[in-house]
Amino acid sequence: MGGYPGDLHPGDGVMMAVRTAFQLFCDCWHLYRKYILRTANEETLEQFKKETEEIYTRYKQEPMAKEMLLAVIGEVERKEERNT
Repeated sequence: MGGYPGDLHPGDGVMMAVRTAFQLFCDCWHLYRKYILRTANEETLEQFKKETEEIYTRYKQEPMAKEMLLAVIGEVERKEERNT
């Protein structure tokens, strides 16, 4: 490894990917936590949709972001179905 500390080495790209994945998990968790206990109304659902789209865009529409967000959406929908 050695060399100038600012030089990139093969592990830097992987570590950045891990950091990005961690942040994605955190963003999805915060979205889930925010909406799982709320009662849905038109305004709440619009805000949920907007925040979901913002997260998806933030992660450049990566497949992992899509799958995680779909899981959160699915859970919120299931909760709403049980409550109606």
